[in-house]
Amino acid sequence: MSNHDVGYAFSELGSSIIELYEAGKISKKAAISLIRAGIEVVNRHDGNPQEATASIVEAGYCGLCFRKCKDLTSVFDNDDDLANGVYGEIEYFNDYGLFRDYWDIALHHYLCPKCKAEVIRDYLDNM
Repeated sequence: MSNHDVGYAFSELGSSIIELYEAGKISKKAAISLIRAGIEVVNRHDGNPQEATASIVEAGYCGLCFRKCKDLTSVFDNDDDLANGVYGEIEYFNDYGLFRDYWDIALHHYLCPKCKAEVIRDYLDNM
């Protein structure tokens, strides 16, 4: 059973990290390091990383490049594009395979359009 409280607690701390970063009180590197440390703590205490990073997503920060973006979307939200043939003849993405090379470096799976395109391009190239 997951410990939801630890994830939600870190999400609140994540909001404070974002505030410090946006105020210029900590660097981008420091903000990312603090967020990563929090995710590790949440994982060690049986929490859910997606709950821990909810405030980072809500603030609009891409899980890969950490740029603020109004158009964040889940890397796994591709049903419409698949149905419309945007990616060619592929019918589905293997979710684990799609994000396989990014789990260890991403803060979360909500990405800016540029990073999402890169992840999908890498996946299609490696099929």
